[in-house]
Amino acid sequence: MRSNFAKSLSLAAAVLAVLLAASFPVTLRAQESRGKITGTVTDPNKAAVPGATVTVSDPSRGTSVALTTNDEGFFQAPYLLPGTYQVIVEVSGFKKFIQENVVLQINETRSLDITLELGGTQETVTVLASAAELNSSDANLGQTVDNKRIEELPLTHGDPYTLVGLSPGVAYTGSTRLDRPFEPTHIIGYAINGTRGNRSDLLIDGAPSTATANANEVIASYVPPSDIVQEFKVQTSTYDSQFGNTEGGVTSITIKSGTNNLHGTAYIWTEPGGMAANDFFGKARGQGRPYTFSNRPGFSLNGPVRIPHLYNGKDKTFFLFGYEGIRDSRPRFDAGSSVFVPTQALRNGDFSAFSSNITIYNPLSRRPNPNSAGQFISDPYPGNIIPAAGSPGCGVTVACLNPTAQAILKFYSLPKQSGLLGNIFDSQLTEKTKPYDNYTFRIDQQFNQNNRLFVRGSWYNRDSHYNDYLNSAASGVNFQFQSRQGVIDDVWTLNPTTVLNVRYGYNHFVRFQDQDEDARGFDLTQLGFSAGYNNLIPEDIRRFPRIDFPSNTVLGTAFGNENRPVDSHAVSAVINKALNKHSLKFGAEQRIYRENDVFSSNDQTGQFVFDNTYTRQNSASGTDFNGLQAFAAFLVGLPSTQQIVRRADYSEYSKTWGFFVQDDYRVSPKLTLNLGLRYEVETPLVERQNKSVSGFDFSYTQPFQATAQAKYAALNDANLKAKLSTINTAGGLLFAGKDTGSGLYSTPKNTFLPRAGFAYQWNDRTVLRGGFGLFAGFLGERRGDVIQPGFTRTTTLTTVNNANGAPIPRSFTDSLTNITISEPVGNAAGRQTGLGTGISFFNQNPKVSKQARWSIGVQRQLWGGWVADMEYVGNYGYDIEIVRNINALPNQYLNTDNSRTQAMVDNNTFLTGTVANPFAGLAEFANTSFANATISRSQLLRPFPQFGDILTTNNDGKTWYHSGQVAVEKRFSQGYTIQTAYTWSKWLQATEYLNPGDARPTKMISDQDTPHRLALSAMYEFPFGKGREFLSNGGWLTNAIFGGWQLGGTLQMQSGFPIAFGSFNITSSATSGDLFYNGGQIAIPSSQRGTARWFNTAAFASALTTTGTLATPVNHLRTLPYRFSSVRRDYIKNLDLTLKKDILVREGMKVQLRFEALNALNEPYFPAPVTTATSADFGKISASNQDNYARRVQLGAKFIF
Repeated sequence: MRSNFAKSLSLAAAVLAVLLAASFPVTLRAQESRGKITGTVTDPNKAAVPGATVTVSDPSRGTSVALTTNDEGFFQAPYLLPGTYQVIVEVSGFKKFIQENVVLQINETRSLDITLELGGTQETVTVLASAAELNSSDANLGQTVDNKRIEELPLTHGDPYTLVGLSPGVAYTGSTRLDRPFEPTHIIGYAINGTRGNRSDLLIDGAPSTATANANEVIASYVPPSDIVQEFKVQTSTYDSQFGNTEGGVTSITIKSGTNNLHGTAYIWTEPGGMAANDFFGKARGQGRPYTFSNRPGFSLNGPVRIPHLYNGKDKTFFLFGYEGIRDSRPRFDAGSSVFVPTQALRNGDFSAFSSNITIYNPLSRRPNPNSAGQFISDPYPGNIIPAAGSPGCGVTVACLNPTAQAILKFYSLPKQSGLLGNIFDSQLTEKTKPYDNYTFRIDQQFNQNNRLFVRGSWYNRDSHYNDYLNSAASGVNFQFQSRQGVIDDVWTLNPTTVLNVRYGYNHFVRFQDQDEDARGFDLTQLGFSAGYNNLIPEDIRRFPRIDFPSNTVLGTAFGNENRPVDSHAVSAVINKALNKHSLKFGAEQRIYRENDVFSSNDQTGQFVFDNTYTRQNSASGTDFNGLQAFAAFLVGLPSTQQIVRRADYSEYSKTWGFFVQDDYRVSPKLTLNLGLRYEVETPLVERQNKSVSGFDFSYTQPFQATAQAKYAALNDANLKAKLSTINTAGGLLFAGKDTGSGLYSTPKNTFLPRAGFAYQWNDRTVLRGGFGLFAGFLGERRGDVIQPGFTRTTTLTTVNNANGAPIPRSFTDSLTNITISEPVGNAAGRQTGLGTGISFFNQNPKVSKQARWSIGVQRQLWGGWVADMEYVGNYGYDIEIVRNINALPNQYLNTDNSRTQAMVDNNTFLTGTVANPFAGLAEFANTSFANATISRSQLLRPFPQFGDILTTNNDGKTWYHSGQVAVEKRFSQGYTIQTAYTWSKWLQATEYLNPGDARPTKMISDQDTPHRLALSAMYEFPFGKGREFLSNGGWLTNAIFGGWQLGGTLQMQSGFPIAFGSFNITSSATSGDLFYNGGQIAIPSSQRGTARWFNTAAFASALTTTGTLATPVNHLRTLPYRFSSVRRDYIKNLDLTLKKDILVREGMKVQLRFEALNALNEPYFPAPVTTATSADFGKISASNQDNYARRVQLGAKFIF
């Protein structure tokens, strides 16, 4: 990895020569999205000047705020929009002081030291300020992205979050192929200073802009077009106690506001399909370039509100309106590369072309096998052809073609190419063009010097259709994202030293997925199902039914449909008070999170699973060939599983409160202390109708315990009883509103989060800074969703015996004719709910996960306008929630050998072997696998043998993060700006179990550890044309040709994540991928590494060196960590370039042309190699495509006035 990264650094140096390399804005302040100007006014002897009038004005809007210095000469003007301000100080006996060009960035606290000169107020002293280069106000860390960078650096699909990755301490964890603004999880998938990706907060205009997705993760509920973004800031470590509701960082965005002058833009971006490079793996397979295209038109307009003859909003009322749309097509086919549709011959039941590969057997000929007790055999179909319906013996001795199967096949298109495997794909198969429309408006109102307000509304809609392989009701997904967002914010100056800010924010985000419209409300009688069955399925959830075949064979029709709207409300009130040398801030915030989910997955219409259980020769075993025996079972209408699901919906919510006090104490002109305390409390999750499990009653004795224990005592198995003398069936589920309150668990009330920091200005060019803060995670709706056994129920149809006494299913037409669907019973079964199945429940006393973060560093102003920032940042996470299986097989029963020894085989045979089932015949286990006559020994050895896995959570997780971060910046001057940020880090975690029965998680390298990350950005204006070094006196034509050119770009390189040799499932607590480690080095030199061999496979027993069985541990106690720091997947290396040409139309009006190359060097980002030891591809990178996109081109034209 080191040598690869060294090569990358060399590449970076080469790019630097072109881009002039790079660095970042490095200071950061508070959670509030606006800035603050503070200052101290003194006389020539440095004595404080109280009672001075301070006026802070925004010349672009004609607005101002008036303040008065206190006894310490201190003043503060909070809640100012990013921009350029004028500060005027007036007091009797001193000359009037004016400071022009006070540049204020998002979240910035700009501190001014103002010394007045003796004289009359009719005399004026004017000072021209420059942008602050050092942060002497606080210890907060992060990066500000100004408007020039947002507008002129290359952005994928115009997404401003693309630039988040340029900040020190940040690492990208999302999918590099999901990069559009309506792919809300991955575009903000950034780990920040040792906090996992998607754990940080997003603010737009100070209001939350997140929605929930996966447990303990948030997504971007709205993404503004870059054209209407004024600035944004990535807050990686902030020690302001106003900051909360996240365990990570915060990204704050400010939307542009109108001014007294009318401004606007109109633009079009296009990504021509023919200019995209080929995928690495597609090219290797000889495939042509994929056809993609994207068109992105938009416009924005802002200025004063004027209604002719009615209202003139100059100096008081301003507006902004922006629109952006995307019309794109990006092929998406989720089916495996070998999936196929049957040929006409196969539809007719003719398998004769495959007679040398597979034989199809007649299920109705199945009979007891005279040579193997308990097993059954069948006769083959003559000629390997299934007879048509109506042939002799149909339905009696011969299973013939089923009419319903033939009706379903009418919805299956014929193959698009010759052959079998992959014949659903065609070179002309493309997605439909998908619309995306994004709108924003904002109104700012200055009522007077003491009161100002703004209102913003934003919304977008995304409607996409994909996977329509068959062009019928049997295929095609309709996927929609809908976002609605609103903010109202009021700032009221109560007196010259006190300011109140009140804000309300609303988010509404909908994730909708369903089958295409022709499958909704589908009339099942078209397929031959009875009208009675059709009427049993409510029309609003009735869909084309679910047909399942073995994976990567015949195309199935499984759809997981849902409609999930998520709402959040956020209300905050903050008071800012200037008191002596203290800038005090205290306030409160409440957030309410609500989520509803309605499911219409097509297993509610009926799920029919087809495999070769009934069409192979022997019931004991038999390997299929490309799923053809499974398809034969479909043709004769005999599913191995057929069931109908009644699925519960839910409506859940939780609330959170935060209270804080913050004191920014300016001890002296050199030293500022930041001291704060935050208190947070979050209510537990609540399901409005109590349709959820809450906890687990460990002390409850099941009523059948004595019976089950007696049956166990009667077992004739000395070895089993030597390990376990009797079974314990204690325990049962508890339900909200019945056994407990509506809250699904209790939440702690003692979450106090201290914050402290300092900034010391050593001299005019050096500032020392350091800080510490404690941050808390989620406990309510963002933590995860309700648990609903009993409220969802599955009706499973059982088999019957044929005339020979062999069990086979009834045809999926006949079995549904007079069916009764079992309805959910809710919590009626009480503590007997879920018996014989896996269950989950909520930890009744969870802790709040915490992140303790600290930093120490120095900021130094260098020569030539350069600024460097060097920081050490550490983070310790504790009380982190982990899913735990409390019903895992205890470790004491697992074998510890490091190879497939006979002892391991014998132990596995013992554990997987069956004995008479103590639960057989008990009514509580009816319709579960626990009703069978036998049960495995390993099940009886579990702590709670009456259940399968039992999942809950604990707070035993911990993480450790240490990093060195260097950022260097050259502000824009002399026609160029240069930025760079480098982060070295090490991240360990103990959040995963190697074995489900482990007592504690194992400490190992984090799956999101990235030791090195380098990010560069630069812009360079070519020195030709009007006002430039060369050809400055040329005419209009000369300037039109040679002037206005600019080159810019970003480069990001990031170490690869550690490769996972096995895994711990954070949702199910299941472990997988165990291997036998032979010893020795796993990593190999980068010069030997490639897609054919990524690591040393000889370090493990695998299918490459032995049989699959000998490479597979069974019931084995794993001690090998999942990951090693030295063995990593490919690293990210991405260069985006932009070439811009400005053409001046007239003063204040220009046309801009852009050419952008994304992944300009066409560097592939390879997927992780195969680590399944039984695979023939073990150690190889075997994938259908690279994990990023090959080079793409964006062309843009923009009119600006």
